[in-house]
This record gives sequence, structure tokens and C-alpha cells, in this order.
Amino acid sequence: MNNWLQQIQSVLTKQSGKQQQSGEALSGMLAPGALGGLAGMLISSKSARNLLAKYGGRALLVGGGAAAGAVLWNKYKQRVSDAHQQEPAFGQQATPVDQRAERLVTALVFAAKSDGHIDAKERAAIEQNIQQAGYGAETEKLIQQAMDKPLDPAWLAAGVKNEEEALELYFLSCAAIDPDHFMERSYLSALGDALKIPQDVRDGIEQDIRQEKAQLPAEN
Repeated sequence: MNNWLQQIQSVLTKQSGKQQQSGEALSGMLAPGALGGLAGMLISSKSARNLLAKYGGRALLVGGGAAAGAVLWNKYKQRVSDAHQQEPAFGQQATPVDQRAERLVTALVFAAKSDGHIDAKERAAIEQNIQQAGYGAETEKLIQQAMDKPLDPAWLAAGVKNEEEALELYFLSCAAIDPDHFMERSYLSALGDALKIPQDVRDGIEQDIRQEKAQLPAEN
């Protein structure tokens, strides 16, 4: 279990009582399965929904987990770190937990919007499902704001402070997107550029995700 997972679990444990009462702490979205459940309401691709439901707030967001493996994930981290070597502060800090959760929730919404296919009827259904799921007013407001905001991968990437955050953001977005769709591919490419993810790392992540999706039960 890596240091980041220990840090997140420690924070979630301390806040668990408050979350149970209010359901509004954004850090709760990093708990296992939480982001996977949200993805099921937002993402149109069934294979992407199934993958995110399988790994949710666990493997996809914590060191690449089952998809990449620790050795390969550490290699990815080093490659991203090297790409940011002209930025002395990069890798020296970490984003606060709630802000990190906010970024990942926004990334899911942006991924869902990247094909341009969330119309007014679909949005109303999504908002109703999210409200019924009980994510809390704070998360509901964040999702609505992300839906209203134009797709802006550079803005989404701007607050990333280290290679772990860059990779989790790109990995989650890649898992939620169908890269064979032109508009989604363009968005993912722009996000990778903004995060300074080297091309060989992007290719490796896509291969990891394709392999994971291939192992999922066949769609009916």
C-alpha cells in the first residue's frame, strides 16, 4: 500500500463520521467505489462504466493499482517528473484532499462531455440520478458547475502539483473516454499535453486500459 493511499485512507477515516451525517465532504468521493458509481451516471460507454465501477476510487486512482502494476506505475511517475524538470516546485507539494476529489469529479464530467452528447434531457436525468444517489449538495453543485463550464483541459490540469496527481487525472480521464471517437481523442490529447504526459506513457496507459476492458465480461 503506497503512501498516498495511506494518506487518503487516514483522512477518510477521520472524516467518516462527518460524512455519514452530511454526505457532503468531497473527500468521500475518493473512497473505493464512489467515483465508479458516479461514472455509471455520467459515462455513455458501457465498457468504461464497467471498468470504473470495478476499480472506482481504488486501483485507477491509487498508483495505477491492478491496471498498471507498481513497477510500471513508478516508471510512469519518473517519466512525468522528468517532463516537468524545468518546474522546481513540481513534485514538492500535494493538493489538499477535497480539492483533489473536486478535480477528479470535474474530470469525470468533462470526460462525459468530451463527445458533445449531453443534451438537456440527458442532463436532467443525470442531475435527478445524482440527487437520488445522495452524494450531497456540495458534490451536486460541483457537478452542475462542471456541466456548465466549457471543456478546458488546460484549466483542469493547472492545479496539479506532482506526478501522482498528473497520472491519476490522466488515467481516470482515459478510462472514461472512448479514444476511437475523434472529439474524445482530441480532448484527451489536449489534457495529456497540459499535464506534460510523455507520449510513451500515454500509449502505455491506453494499452493498460484496453487490456483491462478486454478482461471484463462481454457486453449484452
